[in-house]
Amino acid sequence: MSTIATHATQETSASTPGRVNVVPYLLVLLQLGILALVIRQFQIESAAFLRLTLVAIGGFAVNALLPLSWRLPWFALLSLSGIGLVFGLQQGAWLVALGLLLIGICHIPIPFWARIAVLGAVAALLAVQRAEWLPAPWSRAIWPILGSMFMFRLVVYLYDLRHEQVPASPWRSLAYFFMLPNVCFPLFPVVDYKTFRRCHFDQDAYRTYQIGVDWMARGVLHLILYRIVYYHLTLAPSDVQGALTFAQYVLTTFLLYLRVSGQFHIIVGMLHLFGFRLPETHHRYFLASSFTDFWRRINIYWKDFMLKIFFNPLYFKLRRIGPTPALVISTIVVFFATWALHAYQWFWLRGSSLFVWTDVAFWSILATLVVVNAVYESRHGRARTLSRSRWTLRRFSGIAARTVGTFCTIALLWSLWTADSFSAWFALWRGLFDGGLGRTTDLGLLLAVAGIAAVRGPAAGSPGVRGSARPRWTRIPWSTAGTIALLLTLAALGTARVYSRLGPQVASFVHSLRSGQLSRGDTVMLERGYYEDLIRVDRFNSQLWEVYMNKPVNWLDVSALGLDRFTGDLRQKELVPSMVAQTRFGTIRTNRWGMRDREYERRPAPDTYRFALLGASTVMGWGVSDGETFESLVEDRLNRERAGAPFARYEILNFAVPGYELPQQLATLERALEFAPDAVAYAAIGRDLHGSVQFLVGAVRASTPIPYNFLRDLLRRAGVDASMDETTARRRLDPYRGEIVSWLFEEIARRCRERGAMPVLIFLPQTYTGIWEQESVEALQRAEKAGFLVLDLRDAFRGVDTASIRLADWDAHPNARGHQIMAAHVYDAITSRKDAIFVPREARQ
Repeated sequence: MSTIATHATQETSASTPGRVNVVPYLLVLLQLGILALVIRQFQIESAAFLRLTLVAIGGFAVNALLPLSWRLPWFALLSLSGIGLVFGLQQGAWLVALGLLLIGICHIPIPFWARIAVLGAVAALLAVQRAEWLPAPWSRAIWPILGSMFMFRLVVYLYDLRHEQVPASPWRSLAYFFMLPNVCFPLFPVVDYKTFRRCHFDQDAYRTYQIGVDWMARGVLHLILYRIVYYHLTLAPSDVQGALTFAQYVLTTFLLYLRVSGQFHIIVGMLHLFGFRLPETHHRYFLASSFTDFWRRINIYWKDFMLKIFFNPLYFKLRRIGPTPALVISTIVVFFATWALHAYQWFWLRGSSLFVWTDVAFWSILATLVVVNAVYESRHGRARTLSRSRWTLRRFSGIAARTVGTFCTIALLWSLWTADSFSAWFALWRGLFDGGLGRTTDLGLLLAVAGIAAVRGPAAGSPGVRGSARPRWTRIPWSTAGTIALLLTLAALGTARVYSRLGPQVASFVHSLRSGQLSRGDTVMLERGYYEDLIRVDRFNSQLWEVYMNKPVNWLDVSALGLDRFTGDLRQKELVPSMVAQTRFGTIRTNRWGMRDREYERRPAPDTYRFALLGASTVMGWGVSDGETFESLVEDRLNRERAGAPFARYEILNFAVPGYELPQQLATLERALEFAPDAVAYAAIGRDLHGSVQFLVGAVRASTPIPYNFLRDLLRRAGVDASMDETTARRRLDPYRGEIVSWLFEEIARRCRERGAMPVLIFLPQTYTGIWEQESVEALQRAEKAGFLVLDLRDAFRGVDTASIRLADWDAHPNARGHQIMAAHVYDAITSRKDAIFVPREARQ
């Protein structure tokens, strides 16, 4: 009773208006201000999250001054306003209305089974709409957040309504389902309703607030560490050559989970600011010393959810057959449910089904390891102690060995989970023995990141243990001092005036961490996703899956529109002649020759200068309407401003086809030369080196005929054949990519000159940072050496907000404004070299 009385006294003194503890209140606000600065400087998550953080800070400042009875309604109203802030009034209203409908069904005064049936029917209707089989009057952007709020929380809510004899509170229900941080985080911890209800201001308020700040700071640190791994240390599977690169690939794959743990720390930390003393979501999971220990430490809320809903009810029902069989069966059911619910979660977040055999294998193997470990512990016991154990070298060595073994096993399993297929994962092991070591500095940096992430970091104590004494605020506690030091360090490091003085390499490194862009590997996958069904974004550890989460299922698709057809040769496909298709961006029309262009005669009219334009989807104009492509704009301007100087007319014939790589451009060249061009312009976008390798590997594996002796001989030299998996083939062919591109450029230039056409390369920038920037210099040098007249337009988008000129976050093709900018630069580049380009054919011969 004395403990309860003490706790009640603490809660009252911390909650009564006019009795605010000024020093800790201002200290928490100071830390939150620095935290907001760090979030802004490093562009943590999104611009919407920064706005939400500022709302949360302002909301906290008011919440801490309100009477206790007002605080839950205040948090609920603040959460609803956050939805409107992020989604806007109309879409936010739809989200809230759908949520209120689902909550209301839970409280209909009918039998419990009937409520479940009604919820099931409504959920089925929403699922049909989520799959876009039926239209919905709201934006598809609300689906991931709606699913995140209700797909698991409804289960917990209904469970506790049935088992807990506590009157329902409308404000508590609203606060539980519409929690303020949720509107910015589709991945959200499964907060237990009973815990959520009981932990609200159940301890000293300022201690709870400080824990929240500590955890948010730790979450930001995890997200910055994630960026170090994501931007600078991840490898493509084809880059694995030798032991060190194999270890680097496996470690980086696992360390990408820092993004989830970082987000969860921020989410739960923000809830602490409003008095919800929730438990820790992750606890030093890199330091797990067994597989059951790993399961207990990583995503603790999920583990508790599975125990509550599946394990405990089943275990106690089966205990009559014996504790060991009950343990084994219950654990297997838990992991089966985890796999199934993971697919269920993916459906609501992405809108498509998820069934991948590597996913099944991951959960099956992990379940087996946990079951064996759990049975062993049930028979031999698990080391438990309430006091600090005596340190001995033998004990430390044993724990260290088990920790390293667990970490390595889980990391290997994680690499299987994220692999495209079993063959791709086995290809990694073949790369282990292919020689080469990689950079030891990268591996050292990886281990340092893992070490920092494994340390608890600043914390004000475990929120799971009640304390009867208030912290003394006459001096700053060590944990608070540590949080302030961390935040001040990050704030200083994120300031341009500071990091720019640390040398160019450090400055570039820090600058990269302040970006929210995709990594090089994800950029390549995003490019491939335009044309191929190769995107694996079903693993919640990469930024790419968030980009694709909002992508409509029926986004622009050349094949679905009937615009292309197979050719049976190296080109693989071509545009269908005389086709008209309607897209969300306007009309796409092809002429009788299968070009996305006007109608032209096979032979140009006298006194006409003709370009044959080669390229891929950007050049073809994917995402803009007829007449809006940069090619069409340049042609119109040439005829408007330069007619008669020196030619009466100018024509640009657009031979571009979405997805074409450089080998396909060579195969298309013969067709283009049939139209007697004066110049052949290849509009490159910076993926020729890796794109040529990728295409040739795919062509060999598909048994596509390759009509060029040089390329066939090179493939034989590299040892690439149709039976080889993609990862191994790319690894073997990648060292020859420079040789491949040089030959392709030389062959195109030679054939053009033989037919009296000038070879021109127009290098166009892309609307995102990525691999094209690293490869562009080498590609341009090789093109120039091969005899191309190079027009380098890499800076065409300099000073332009590239987000405003791309079609969407998941589609980096330039929009109409982007094409206008490119057209202006292409026109200026062509006319600036008019003396070299606009030369009569007889003068060139």
